[in-house]
Amino acid sequence: MERLMPFIMAGDPSLDALPDILRAAAKAGIATIEIGVPHSDPIADGPVLQAAAQRAIEQRVTLEGVLECLADVRESPDIVLFSYLNPVLQMGASGLIERLRATRVRSLLIVDLPFGEEPEFESTLRDAGYHIVPLVSPTTSVERAARLFAERPDPGDAYATAQRFVYVVARLGITGEGTQDFDPIAQRVKDLQSISGRPLAVGFGLSEPAALERVRAMGAIPIVGTALVQKLAKASGYEVIFREFVDPQ
Repeated sequence: MERLMPFIMAGDPSLDALPDILRAAAKAGIATIEIGVPHSDPIADGPVLQAAAQRAIEQRVTLEGVLECLADVRESPDIVLFSYLNPVLQMGASGLIERLRATRVRSLLIVDLPFGEEPEFESTLRDAGYHIVPLVSPTTSVERAARLFAERPDPGDAYATAQRFVYVVARLGITGEGTQDFDPIAQRVKDLQSISGRPLAVGFGLSEPAALERVRAMGAIPIVGTALVQKLAKASGYEVIFREFVDPQ
């Protein structure tokens, strides 16, 4: 099981820094990384991620620019592209797929795309090998989760984690607020594991080593975003920063 799935914001501290950040993540042993495309009206982002997105937007970072940058990256973990629906629809399925082919992107997480809203768009991406990551909230029933997993199917054990995993939202609220009560998360992970063998990645409010270990003990992958984005924005020793979360001493 992978020890960490980081989230970073493309364009923060700069788009030019993105290849170096990805190279450092790979050297630190990261196998899968989420890259956020900055958006002016994000859903559930706390102040740290909102500020990171705003800094990137001020540098005119766009989906097109992010994909152009990623096309030049050779040393990188598998990438989960974290975006919103409008930018990808504006690019169109064929244009998006053409650009993705030149990158390490393996799947997409589109937070404002409920299954069934854009069936042709989603099926075209899936047929090209780019699955939309299922997102399970604390209010999603096990029965609804099972239907969601069937709607966005697991491609199978031969595929990478980036193409198979389920994003499990640890709690309601916004990113950056520390998660304190792990018992409901552990029960949710156990319930989901009872209906699927897909890798589960748990995010929202995780940063402290003890919290990451609690998630790992559940048999899930911890996602770290806010705490990591804060550190990456202020320093250039990227590999050391990643290692602090992968294997804290």
